[in-house]
Amino acid sequence: MLNTLLKHEFKNLLRERMTLLMMLYPLVIGIIGRILLDRGVIGGEGVGIAAMLFTLFGGFAYGAMAGFSLLDDRDDQVLESIQISPISVHWYIWFKICVAFVLAIIAGFFIIWFSGALALGSGDTLLLATLSALQVPIIAFLINAFAKNKVEGFVAMKGSGFSIIFPVAAYFFLDWKEWLFSFAPAHWLAKAVQYLFLQPGIEAGIVEMNLNFYQYLGIGFAYNLLLVAGAFILFKKRNLL
Repeated sequence: MLNTLLKHEFKNLLRERMTLLMMLYPLVIGIIGRILLDRGVIGGEGVGIAAMLFTLFGGFAYGAMAGFSLLDDRDDQVLESIQISPISVHWYIWFKICVAFVLAIIAGFFIIWFSGALALGSGDTLLLATLSALQVPIIAFLINAFAKNKVEGFVAMKGSGFSIIFPVAAYFFLDWKEWLFSFAPAHWLAKAVQYLFLQPGIEAGIVEMNLNFYQYLGIGFAYNLLLVAGAFILFKKRNLL
């Protein structure tokens, strides 16, 4: 049963150009980022901002991919068909989200590792990739909470995309002002990446940040899991599931 669902899910993702593009785009970004860094096109503070964007982008892209895949199932009335099958609708929805979540972790790990924007071990790289991947269920559920078709889905995706602006803005603040942007799901991930980039200066006592790398990650995981639960509840309420 699980193998059949996996084959069906990958077939659906690969048959649509849009979802296929969203699946491959983060990998292309990682490759382009490596080239730009190696050639010195990106340097100075730009490296830190690039590292943050590379880390954020995988989760957002795969979240959009999962959101549109779920929209396709709604258009094709797959969820209605699932209701008369032995599989529950909620189980099927979470299965789709988990597939995209795992793909986002793999893609995020590749982007961080291959781009070379951050020098860190595989364990910390996996933590960053996993926290980035938590954007997947948040974005997917929000898209399907406010959209009934792909046109509305694009609008919802663009709306959720604005959330990436706030972590970028928070990057320029190291004092209490950073908390003004902390409501954004990706804020904590962005700040963890910034800590890594500024770590030499922090250890030398030149730069100060409010929290350390693992504190930003820990709060980020807790906060994003709460947002996942809230987005799922909103999705169920608006779709009467």
